[in-house]
Amino acid sequence: MRKKILTIALASLLSSVGSVQAADTSAQAMATWSATAKKDTTSKLVVTPLGSLDFQYAEGIKGFNSQKGLFDVAIEGDNTATAFKLTSRLVTNTLTQLDTSGSTLDVGVDYNGTPVVKNSDTTLIDTSAGKLGGNLSTLVNGYNKTGRSTAQDGFTFSIVSGTTDGSKAVTSYSDLPEGIWSGDVSVQFDATWTS
Repeated sequence: MRKKILTIALASLLSSVGSVQAADTSAQAMATWSATAKKDTTSKLVVTPLGSLDFQYAEGIKGFNSQKGLFDVAIEGDNTATAFKLTSRLVTNTLTQLDTSGSTLDVGVDYNGTPVVKNSDTTLIDTSAGKLGGNLSTLVNGYNKTGRSTAQDGFTFSIVSGTTDGSKAVTSYSDLPEGIWSGDVSVQFDATWTS
C-alpha cells in the first residue's frame, strides 16, 4: 500500500513538473503631451505652431529624423501701408536630457533652404524687394487692406549637434547616452508695415 501511494505521489509530482511553462514577458510605456490652448484674433501679428516636434533616433542611419513643422500666420491689414516685411529669428533650440548626464541636442531650423539662425533675421516676405513668401504669399495680398489675412507654411527641423554632458561634443549620434531629451524650439517673427 505504501509503495502504491508513493508511486501515485511521484506520478503526480512529475506531471506537475511537465506542465510548468515559461513566464510571459511584457513591457509598458506611457506617453505624455503637454497641452495649452490659446486664442488671439486681435493682435497685429499672430503665429501659431501647428503640431509638435518628435525626433526619433534610427539605428540604421545612426541619426535622428528631420521633420516639417507647420505654422499659421495671421496679420491685420493696414490700408495706409505701401510695403510689408516678415522676418524670423531663432531664439531657443536646445534640448536637454531628462536624467543627470546633462547631454544636449541642438535643433536646426530651415526655411525653404535658408537656415533660421540666432544672430540675424531670415526674411520670409519683403514686398519692396520682390520676395513674396512662397506659401505665405496670401499675406502679400492683404497686408495693405482692411481686415485679417492668414497663410500657412513650414520650417524643416533637424538635430544638428549634440553633447554627451553639456560640453563634450559628439562626433557621432551613436555616442550619445540613452534617454529622452526635452526642451523648446522658439522662433521669433517680426512684421513691419511701411507707410
